[in-house]
Amino acid sequence: MKHRIIGSLMFLSLAVIILPFWLDGAGLEEYKQTTPIPEMPQPSELVVIESIDPADPAIIELSPIITPAISSTPEQPTSELLKPNGLPNGWIVQLGSFGKKDNALRLTDKLIKAGFAAYMVPNDTVFRVLVGPELDRSRAEKLQQQLKIQFKMSGIVMHYDINKS
Repeated sequence: MKHRIIGSLMFLSLAVIILPFWLDGAGLEEYKQTTPIPEMPQPSELVVIESIDPADPAIIELSPIITPAISSTPEQPTSELLKPNGLPNGWIVQLGSFGKKDNALRLTDKLIKAGFAAYMVPNDTVFRVLVGPELDRSRAEKLQQQLKIQFKMSGIVMHYDINKS
């Protein structure tokens, strides 16, 4: 009851201070004195754009060659780098799977503080701690070894799926 009375008094005092500023009509004067928007200027001359014939051989010769963003290496062809939908294959290291969210969060925070790209993925009652992704499986395996040395936890290298991870 005491808190309600104090709150009501605070509200009334703020209303007594603020309402005169709103109700004195000064804001209405500022509204009336706004400058009108000028009319759109008329263009002095029209610009004519010629149409381009796509079958013109000169245009075809000058068109740039588009190369994929991910180049293939001799040991890893492009078909292994890209999924059928055109997205790159990725690899992650699953470092743990926990039944308690607090344990997963604790490990995730520890990994982030150590400089790893770690995150937690909830799945019903299981909370997975993942590190990555990496585009190359060998880099993910090196990451797995580094985590094993630094945290004494052997993780699992898995495919990265943006919809599940």
